[in-house]
Amino acid sequence: MPVQPGVVRFRAYRRYEALRVEASNALMGLLAGAQLSNHLLQLNRGSDRLLPEVYPNVPHIRRFNLTAEAASDILAEADVHLGAMSIAYVLALHEDSLKTCLGMAAEAGLISRRRARDTRSAGQHEALQQACGSRIDSLPLEQLAVLRRMRNAVIHDGGRVDRGLVDAIAALSPGAVLAWRKASGSDPSGLAPGDVLRLGHGEMLLALAVTKTVDRACNGLLQIGLPRDHWIREAVSDALVEHPSARRSGTALRKCHGFARHHYGPLRLSRAEVESELVHHRDD
Repeated sequence: MPVQPGVVRFRAYRRYEALRVEASNALMGLLAGAQLSNHLLQLNRGSDRLLPEVYPNVPHIRRFNLTAEAASDILAEADVHLGAMSIAYVLALHEDSLKTCLGMAAEAGLISRRRARDTRSAGQHEALQQACGSRIDSLPLEQLAVLRRMRNAVIHDGGRVDRGLVDAIAALSPGAVLAWRKASGSDPSGLAPGDVLRLGHGEMLLALAVTKTVDRACNGLLQIGLPRDHWIREAVSDALVEHPSARRSGTALRKCHGFARHHYGPLRLSRAEVESELVHHRDD
């Protein structure tokens, strides 16, 4: 069964989207800030004065107790350091989101709670696909597998390439390699065991793009896999949390149905379905 078009923005998904935007803005801000600072320091190149002397009012500047030239050389490499850190950051957010998706599948009885809780990051997508009875495009999953191994190399092996990473890169389909080159401007195919990874702005953009694509596909899996009554309960409960006064003011049906149309649009929840669920809420 094909993955559903459109995104259902349930509460946890909205929270994750906000975190993604925050992370993306922070990473791009840090990168731009490093380049702006590097540009500013060009004015002081050749000077023997240390930065705390030149910019005494900048917070924490004493921790960067270097000449402008030495500091500029470091900032010129900020792209590499941010690239390495950003992949870990972005994948951590993605893997946490997948835990939420697996938890929802467990609540609906599609997967055991233990498997939802204990599945490691490398198996999360397969577990969700099996639970929901559908598959998603393999191309971004191939890229994600390589990004995960790159993240592990940075965290566990000092950024050195191992055989597992080389094999994962070799397993990429031609389409996945082409898409990687297009998104990042780099080609991972030349890496060999023992090489030191130099991840940069391109890989940062790739990680953000790939995780966004996979997140939307997993959202589609949930649309297919979760029973309709689960979504109705989710939408009404979500709406009542957002509009707690609606029940007391007698506008609950209008508010909840409007909320469902806006955030749960692809499911096309009817007014009658929402009304029926509200009756259950009043009875509880």
